[in-house]
Amino acid sequence: MVTIDEHGLQVLARAAVEAIESLRRPAGPRSDLSPIALHQLIATLEICPDDGVGLPDVLRDLGSLVWAHSVVPSDPACVAHLHPPVLVPAVVTELAIAASNQSMDSWDQSPAATEVELRLMAWLASLLGMPETGSGIMTSGGTASNVLAITLARSWAAAKLGVDVLKSGLPPEASSWRIICSDQAHFSVQRASAQLGLGRDAVVAVATDSSGSMDVAALDETLSRLLRDGGVPIAIVATAGTTDLGVIDPLGEIAVRASRHDAWFHVDAAVAGAFMLSDRLRPSLAGIELADSVTIDFHKLWWQPFNASALVVRDVDRFDLLRVRSNYLDRGDELEGMVNLVGRSLDTSRRFDAAKVVATLQTLGRHALGEMLEYLVDLAHYAGMVVEAHPQLELVAPTASITCVFDAPGASVDDLRNVQQRLLAKGEMVLGRTEIKGRAALKFTFMNPLSTKDDVKRLVGMVVDELNAIC
Repeated sequence: MVTIDEHGLQVLARAAVEAIESLRRPAGPRSDLSPIALHQLIATLEICPDDGVGLPDVLRDLGSLVWAHSVVPSDPACVAHLHPPVLVPAVVTELAIAASNQSMDSWDQSPAATEVELRLMAWLASLLGMPETGSGIMTSGGTASNVLAITLARSWAAAKLGVDVLKSGLPPEASSWRIICSDQAHFSVQRASAQLGLGRDAVVAVATDSSGSMDVAALDETLSRLLRDGGVPIAIVATAGTTDLGVIDPLGEIAVRASRHDAWFHVDAAVAGAFMLSDRLRPSLAGIELADSVTIDFHKLWWQPFNASALVVRDVDRFDLLRVRSNYLDRGDELEGMVNLVGRSLDTSRRFDAAKVVATLQTLGRHALGEMLEYLVDLAHYAGMVVEAHPQLELVAPTASITCVFDAPGASVDDLRNVQQRLLAKGEMVLGRTEIKGRAALKFTFMNPLSTKDDVKRLVGMVVDELNAIC
């Protein structure tokens, strides 16, 4: 048990040093243990012995059994996913978050922490260009933020009919409600619709252009068809940074359509929301300030440890659509100025994850963070040029932000799968593999600002060597 006194802090400091030592491991993005070998190794880990053992021994075991065989996001060859290396201010603040153990559901369990989260949300709303009524809530990830946004959109649509959907359930009109997004939108939009009782069929996908961005002409056609068929668009979801291609939809033009049809306008900016920190990249998000809600993932291009996401809304009163009062927690008779954040969240108990975000922002500042983002965008474009220049490779789509998606003309789907799996099995590269409009592809996702152009050339060479070995 951690006690916040002098002795307890000394014990914590010694344990922290031992935990750091346990992280030492061989170089590379992962070990070369096979899934079966790793399963057998972890099977030797005794979960709960009859009598406890010393913490140093426990940490050493975790180091040799777990950390030594885990993925290393900071390795330049770890390029499969939106899985970031983390920044020191965030990591060390994690220790204080855990030790202080603030529970973010009610003010009386987290008084100062509540005010910090509210302050962070107000700053984020301002950064996005929202009015002073903007605020938000921390969530566990982009999926959670998107689900919360669609939940608010559903409640808002019902409220316009005079229905409290949280109390009485879906009205008959809900059978005609539709949620519109692009065919490259994150699957969490469909998950949200399914969980909210609308069904995945209520999500209507709009075609994208050759770059992977939502086609506005196709959006207009989709909306016209829906209206002819009796459908009611209750929400339009735009994506700012698609998972595979990193493309940003035309936010301003989509906002106009959402307003015209009185639909909730949500922007899933889990990937590219951080571009607001860069003067150079910020214009690509023009129109985001018009959103009713925006998803931001700090544990992507803000380089935070999992979990750290947020949903920001332009009108904080919209959270009242979600609020359910309780006799012990959110009673409604609080002191003036007291905010119980449980009223905004789909969770009850939550960690004080806002602290690590604030610590990072304060330590690095906007300019440094913006330069890191710009460097990664430039690095991805450089990777695109290296791929295009190679006779065996071809870009699937123009490089848009931090991802480079490509294939090898003449190589089969199985060939690409084997390249990805062989590099993973040997522990040499964690390479992305995906499918874009039926076309199998490989993917580099650049999350590490310490990666170099030489690293890019090495990664491309490794992929080509594997192709040559199997083809």
